[in-house]
Amino acid sequence: MGTASTRRGIVAGIDGSDSALGAARWAASIALRFGEPLQLTHVVPERPSSNGTTSDGGKALDAAEAAVRAAQPEVVVERTIEVGKPAQTLVEMSGAARMIVLGHTTTSELQSMFARSDVVHTANHAHCPVVSWRGEPGPPELDGKPIVLGVDGSALSAKAIAHAFEIADKAGAPLTAVHTWTEQSTLTYGEGSRFTDWDAYQEHRTAELAESLAGHREKHPDVEISYSVERGKPDVLLLEHSAHAQLVVVGSHGRSTIASALLGSTSQNLIHHSMCPVLICRS
Repeated sequence: MGTASTRRGIVAGIDGSDSALGAARWAASIALRFGEPLQLTHVVPERPSSNGTTSDGGKALDAAEAAVRAAQPEVVVERTIEVGKPAQTLVEMSGAARMIVLGHTTTSELQSMFARSDVVHTANHAHCPVVSWRGEPGPPELDGKPIVLGVDGSALSAKAIAHAFEIADKAGAPLTAVHTWTEQSTLTYGEGSRFTDWDAYQEHRTAELAESLAGHREKHPDVEISYSVERGKPDVLLLEHSAHAQLVVVGSHGRSTIASALLGSTSQNLIHHSMCPVLICRS
């Protein structure tokens, strides 16, 4: 997640909503595990004036700080009020942050195509991992449930793997690595085309998955890991796993919402529908 000399703090975006309060409490538990300060940030759309925008931001931060201190009294809390567009400001802050945690998006996937979602835009462009805090009810803190990691063999997936292992280690949580496949993706190209016994192919891919994570297992020997190689679409299967997880971790190519709608995007689907918080790793 970057080095201590270049990245610092868990940033929680505060907009006055109940979802942002829940996200801030959850972010506080992350901050404690990593020994980082929690930076509560409210973004005002214009410079201070007589319209009360700044005072409203202060009230939102007051409420967030009170909620955080009640849940995690030992966490170090910092507060900032920034001026600008929320998503753009958060992306700028992501260059120095260790992680950004936001409440869940309030737009549907269709609405996000035409009315930009700050959560989606930040996740698609940030320079550090971004968490969309989700769940019914949303979890108040890290707990003992598994952390689910989506693995597809890409460079972004490799970055997501590193983040997932680090969080699982800090949280003392088991890690489930999930890789998906379909017959269509293996019949026409790649080494999968030589398999006609799909059980054997699944065993082969599971062994490859375990081997690809060997270096991370050595770095984090206390993390209990299991492997799940399943036939099906990645977004569908990861959504199923989210029902029993405390966090889903995936990489994202940062496509626009329109491109995602046309090409499909696992991360975008998770942002809108996951049943637990989702960590998006883009760069």
